[in-house]
Amino acid sequence: MNNTADELEQDVEASRGRLDRTLGDLQARFQGPGVPRDLADLKRSGQAAGEAVERFAADMRVNPVPALLIAAGVGLLVYDVFRSARRRAALTPVGAYRGSQAADDRGLAENQPDRMQARLDEGLEESFPGSDPVSVRITK
Repeated sequence: MNNTADELEQDVEASRGRLDRTLGDLQARFQGPGVPRDLADLKRSGQAAGEAVERFAADMRVNPVPALLIAAGVGLLVYDVFRSARRRAALTPVGAYRGSQAADDRGLAENQPDRMQARLDEGLEESFPGSDPVSVRITK
C-alpha cells in the first residue's frame, strides 16, 4: 500500500515540475524582447499594406483603362459561372434537389408491403396468363 502511495507522490511531483517549467517558458516568451518586436513587425506590415493599397489606387487614377478591362474580365467570368450553374440546375432532375425520390414514394398506399405482393402477383399473371397452351399457376 505504501509503495503505491509513494509512486503516486512521485507522479504528482513530476507533474508539478513539468507544469512549473511550462509556466516558466510561457512567462519568458511574454516578457522577453520578442513580443514588442512582434507587435512592431505587425504594425509595420499593416502600414506596408496600406501603402500598397494607396499606390494601387493612385495607379488606377492615372491609368484606369487596364483596371476597367480587368474588372470587365472578372465580371464576365462571374457571369459565366452563374450561367453554367443555372444551366446545370435546369438539366438536373427536380427530385435530385429534394433528396431521394424513393424516400418520397414510401408513404404511398400502393407501395406498402402487403399491396406490393398483390401487385407482383398481378404482374406475374399478366406476364404468364392462364390461357396460354402451356400455363403455370404459381401458388404460395
